[in-house]
Amino acid sequence: MTANALYAQGAFCIKIILCNPAVTTLLNSAPRNVSLRVLVHPEDFLPRYNLLKGNPNKNKAMLEAIENVKRQLERSPRPLGIHHKYTNIPKEYKKRYGLQILYHFEMPEDHRLMYTIRKSPVIGDLEALFLELLSHDEYNKLFGYFKKSH
Repeated sequence: MTANALYAQGAFCIKIILCNPAVTTLLNSAPRNVSLRVLVHPEDFLPRYNLLKGNPNKNKAMLEAIENVKRQLERSPRPLGIHHKYTNIPKEYKKRYGLQILYHFEMPEDHRLMYTIRKSPVIGDLEALFLELLSHDEYNKLFGYFKKSH
């Protein structure tokens, strides 16, 4: 999928002010107060999000949580959620997305909303990209943790 298609299929755009020193160190050519556009990955996040929207009554808590994340990011002066050190980012993510920075939010029903911050491949501005919405077991498998026992 091309970067232009990624922009065309982005489900939502959010503006936040980027002030996280770790991110500005990584993206040292960017000034500290830069608008950050938030996109969704069209192949990994968007299909699952659309499935959730297909049954809004059943998935109300998750859809509201995603909207809440958007509102939090809109009001925050820095990226939010749990930051993963570069050495802890799964090799699969580094290869598939070319990640240098990874965050996640804890979501309802033991899910994780994974996202990254990067320079736009099209225009060079900073952007956040929602990568995936993972179940607890998917998250554990991706990070090499033990499977949840029942």
